[in-house]
Amino acid sequence: MFHIKICGVRLKADIDAVSQAGGDAVGLNFFPPSVRYLDPACSTTSELSAYAGRCGLYRVGVFVNKPADQIRRVIDTVGLDAIQLHGDELVTDIAGWVDLGLPLIRAVKIPGHKLTAREIEDRVRPWTDAGCHVLLDADAGSAHGGMGRSLDWDSLRGWSEQFATVRWVLAGGLQPENVAEAIRVSGARSVDVASGVESPRGQKSASRITQFCERARNAWG
Repeated sequence: MFHIKICGVRLKADIDAVSQAGGDAVGLNFFPPSVRYLDPACSTTSELSAYAGRCGLYRVGVFVNKPADQIRRVIDTVGLDAIQLHGDELVTDIAGWVDLGLPLIRAVKIPGHKLTAREIEDRVRPWTDAGCHVLLDADAGSAHGGMGRSLDWDSLRGWSEQFATVRWVLAGGLQPENVAEAIRVSGARSVDVASGVESPRGQKSASRITQFCERARNAWG
């Protein structure tokens, strides 16, 4: 797994910024409605993924409601290190994605208000039992993430201390201005950001990526 993932990269300059700032993973977004969408059939997408690999970055393909056979074609074309399921996928269909042979990260979308540890665990447990890593993100409805909405970090701390047995990823509303506080309060050891390091929306900012990575690393000491 990773410590700092910058999701929705689209340019080699984004890759350079992540690598130089000390991030260790990038997300390649294959959800067509997203402002961060990459066309897997375009040669520039394969070039971007290969470049990220040469830079030593962990490449996570982000998919929304895509069947396993379509994801396999993207893996074969683009080259990935992990698969992130970020839609309305069902755990009962997990076998098809497991057969792809890459680590699976399930984005578990939860409300931003205060929740009990049990309420969070009930959402997470089916996926961890199935062997998935979990990324906790704010429920953004049909947008499926990337909208800058935050979670209740205190609730996540309570859940993690009571239930979490594997490292999990914190997402949702993170940015350079709050990532250190989010880590301190929630206890997260991995973070994921998309819109929080953009200016304007959809365009990564090298300076914000640098600030985000520095402040996350400092929070972990």
